[in-house]
Amino acid sequence: MLLEDQRYLHEDLERLEQGIADRMGEEPKHIRDRLNRDHEVAQLLDQIQRQSAELLPLYEDKSGLRSKEILQISTGDPFEEFYRQVARIKEHHARYPNEQAENSEQWYRPRKGDDDQPYIVDSMFSGEEAYGRFFDLHSCHESYLNLPNAKRLGYMQYLEVFDNFQPGYGGIKRADKLKDPYFKYLGELMEYLESFMRRTRPLENVDEILKGWQHEFETAWEKDEVQGWQKEKKAKADAPERTLSTAEAVWCDACEKEFKNENVYKGHLNGRKHIKAAELLAQREATPDGTTNGTLPASTHRLKERAVAEREFRIKKLVGAMNIERDDTRVNVERRQGMTERERQQELENLYNMTSGAQNKGAEAEDKEDGEDKLYNPLKLPLAWDGKPIPFWLYRLHGLGQEFPCEICGNFVYRGRRAFDKHFNETNHITNLKRLGITNTYLFRDITSIEEAVRLWEKIQRDQSRNQIDDGSVVQMEDAEGNVMPEKVYLDLQKQVQCKPIPAFYAVYILRSTVRHASLYIGSTPNPPRRLSQHNGLIKGGAARTSRRSLRPWEMVGLVSGFPSMTAALKFEWALDNPHLSVHIPSESRITISTQVKRNGQPKKPSKSLASVMSNLHLLLRVPSFARWPLTVHFFDREVFAAWEGWCTTASEQLRPSLRVVTDFGSGSLPSKDETEGTAAEGERPGDGEEQQPWGIHALPLGYEPIKDYVAKGQEIFEFERQGRCVICREEMPCGEGLYAICTNDACDGVGHLSCWSRHFLKGCEEDSIVPIQGQCPKCMGEVHWGRMMKELTLRTRGQKEVEKLLKRKRRRATKKDSKT
Repeated sequence: MLLEDQRYLHEDLERLEQGIADRMGEEPKHIRDRLNRDHEVAQLLDQIQRQSAELLPLYEDKSGLRSKEILQISTGDPFEEFYRQVARIKEHHARYPNEQAENSEQWYRPRKGDDDQPYIVDSMFSGEEAYGRFFDLHSCHESYLNLPNAKRLGYMQYLEVFDNFQPGYGGIKRADKLKDPYFKYLGELMEYLESFMRRTRPLENVDEILKGWQHEFETAWEKDEVQGWQKEKKAKADAPERTLSTAEAVWCDACEKEFKNENVYKGHLNGRKHIKAAELLAQREATPDGTTNGTLPASTHRLKERAVAEREFRIKKLVGAMNIERDDTRVNVERRQGMTERERQQELENLYNMTSGAQNKGAEAEDKEDGEDKLYNPLKLPLAWDGKPIPFWLYRLHGLGQEFPCEICGNFVYRGRRAFDKHFNETNHITNLKRLGITNTYLFRDITSIEEAVRLWEKIQRDQSRNQIDDGSVVQMEDAEGNVMPEKVYLDLQKQVQCKPIPAFYAVYILRSTVRHASLYIGSTPNPPRRLSQHNGLIKGGAARTSRRSLRPWEMVGLVSGFPSMTAALKFEWALDNPHLSVHIPSESRITISTQVKRNGQPKKPSKSLASVMSNLHLLLRVPSFARWPLTVHFFDREVFAAWEGWCTTASEQLRPSLRVVTDFGSGSLPSKDETEGTAAEGERPGDGEEQQPWGIHALPLGYEPIKDYVAKGQEIFEFERQGRCVICREEMPCGEGLYAICTNDACDGVGHLSCWSRHFLKGCEEDSIVPIQGQCPKCMGEVHWGRMMKELTLRTRGQKEVEKLLKRKRRRATKKDSKT
């Protein structure tokens, strides 16, 4: 019945689809299993196409038998045709009683793990190809070596250049390519590559790919754009620049040969071969189709060239599509050349054990039936020189039962600790480490994982690059406690510190050697007297640049104070010390420019002079980054102050009028160590029977004492909630619901919103101004300094400990007079 045949074909198609789904559901781990699965799927797909081809004529029903059968079933007694078919089946089984029924559900199911059926791919590949991972071009290599005028290339060299068909490359000229041996060699190579592609990619439509390449070749041939097979005149005009082996090599177009240098090239010009080759080249150029034989038709000559060019084009495309297999083949051949005989035998044995399967089992059974004597080796002990197992005590003594795999050596397993330790000094292990980019292999003993080796090497490289630091480029930082540390450590610690109030004092200072006035140093500190003692070696600390005894003692000739934070002072210090790199200085306004370069390519820091430091200080105080900060400039030396005034008079732009410049020249003598440590009064220098007032850096206020009354006033106002209304916007100020600032004048208790103070002070300033400098209080009409106001505000909101310490009453010591009373 046609309907029964149609039903059977549909069921078979469903079984085929289920078989494909079962195979594609799991991804095999080994390339052999994956390739075998792909070939089985390809066979099932071919079977689907064949079954579909049988099914289509049944639906078309050109003969009308299917319609007739449907009509017979639909009319008359429906069971009549059914019983007729049952009778036919009974008659068939009565005629063939021994015929067994096949279970069609088992036809397309995938093989199980314990199934001993041979693999499809076992007979497709050679041992060299390793199931499609590598090329096996040994026969093609032998055919290439037998070509006339071909260079004697080794197999490794051949793998690199076998798809390079440039004219004259490898000793084969364009005229030699038209001979039969070369044409047969190309055919052999092309057939192998096509066969390899079909075997390794069974699910791809290789015929369609080859058809596309053929169309591409025909288009290029019609346009005369096939590389190496263009007509002589056009080939000579459009020839790309040829890559020669050396810079002195010379190429001869007539001989299609490379010569070592100009002298050798000129020497061959008078030879017979060159003269004959030049004549043939001239004939080809004169002939429209490039033929050299007048008896040979031009069309026949061009057809020969087309046939050879087509095969070369096909080989290039095939190799380009299988470029990964080609690279793997090159690596595998190089790896096998570096292997020992033992490693090669072990690899072949592993491959044989994997592919043999049932064949090995059958061979063992046959050997047992033959009754031949076999070695009794149930423990699988290694064999000695006589082919017999070694004694078990020797096996235990050398620890050959322990296996040590090494991933760096290609997952090779070493038996015994002795062989494992020995292999770290072998060439194979050291070469593999160098391929990973590791040069110092001594530190990688006992490391067998590639990931661990690469990670350790990267850590070693990072440590070496971290240790290779220019000592002159290390910036020394000092914290509030006087601890000196590198800039990176200091900034890391700063990130861990919570928000603090504006420091009482932080300054950027200028040091000058009293021995050599040309030696200058720039730094930052919260305590100038203590920092000066550190630079002079009186106490521990200091910087590497000031540690030379020949330049000591140092003196502090000037400083800039009033920075709102430590970070702000450090930014100003770096900009003043590196004016050639600072981004705060516009390029068109930069005064100091570096003219030399370090080894690492960075600009070298120019040498400092008093004039350059003063000019850059004047420039930084008027750049937008620092112009509106509440800074004060202090000078403690007349010569330095004269240099400052000289530059201020000649500068093209003047500083803002509110910038304070303070001078304190004193008597010019240096303090002693006891004075800097505070054994006497701070900065005091006792004279002959009378006390002198402190001067210079020793007279600077290093704490919050100058604003003690101002802080106490703020504490009293907010403790008793007497803030009232804002003195500017006249709105009520609820306690604890905003930032409120107080007038800095002692007699005024005016309080206002921080934003209101800011807007009030910025009236009449430039539009791009953000931070105020000073202004007038609307309540007392007195002058208010923004920096002083912010210092009190940050102390009140962030520095509870500093406020308690500042306002704490000191206990008065009891005197003898008090004890008597």
